[in-house]
Amino acid sequence: MIRGLYSSANGLLAESTRNDVIAANLAGLSVPGFRRDIATVTSFGPILDYTAGGTAAGLAGPSAILNPAVTVDLLPGAIRATGNRLDLALDGPGYFSVQTKNGEAYTRGGAFRIDSAGRLVTSAGDPVLGAAGPIVLRGGQVEVMESGDILVDGARVDRLKLADFAPGFQVAKIGSGLLRVAAGSVQPAGPMARVRQGYLEEANVNAVSELAAMISSLRSFEASQRALQANDQTLEKAISEVGRV
Repeated sequence: MIRGLYSSANGLLAESTRNDVIAANLAGLSVPGFRRDIATVTSFGPILDYTAGGTAAGLAGPSAILNPAVTVDLLPGAIRATGNRLDLALDGPGYFSVQTKNGEAYTRGGAFRIDSAGRLVTSAGDPVLGAAGPIVLRGGQVEVMESGDILVDGARVDRLKLADFAPGFQVAKIGSGLLRVAAGSVQPAGPMARVRQGYLEEANVNAVSELAAMISSLRSFEASQRALQANDQTLEKAISEVGRV
C-alpha cells in the first residue's frame, strides 16, 4: 500500500509538470520563433539505484519513481510572409546571434526593429550580432541577402552572425524567445541556412495536438488522484480495523 501511495503521488507530480509545459507551449503559440517544450518521464535510473545493492532495503523502495524532465523541441516552425523589411526568417538550420546582458544568446524569432541608436535589435531590445558586433543600420533601403549579407542603399555594411548547435548538447530557454547552450557547443551555421527577408518563422506549436495532450494529461492526473485516494482509504482501514484484530 505504501508503494502504491508513492506511485500515485509520483504520477500526480509527473502529470502536473506535463500540464504546466503544455500550458506554456500554448501561451507561446503567437510568438515568432518560439520553441515548444517536451515533458518526458524516466524511471529506469532511480529503480536501478534502489535495486543495484540487492538488499532487502533496496527492494523495499517505491515500485516506480517518475522523474519529470523538460527538453526543448528544436524542430522549425512554418514560415509566413509579413512584408516587413526588418522581419527575417531562417530557411534551414541555424540561429540568429543576439547580445544580452548575460552574454550571447540565440533565436529563430526574427521580428527585428531599429532602435534610437540605429542598431538592429530584437523586440526585447537586445542587439542582433553581425560579423563586426552589434549591427548598426544608418541610411535608407535595407536589403538582406540569403547569405546574411546586409546592404543599406546598395552598400554592404555587415553580415548576420548565424550560429548552429553541435549535436548532443542541452539547450535552455532564457526568456524572450532566446536560447542558450553550453560553452563550446556553438558553431557557425552551414551553407544550408538561408535568410529570407520579409518573412517570420512561427512557433513550432500545434494547437490541436497540445490541447489533445492537455486533455490526456488531465485524465491521467485524475486517474492517479483516484488511485491515491483508494490507497489512502485502504491504508486507513488497515490501521483502524486490522489493528484491533
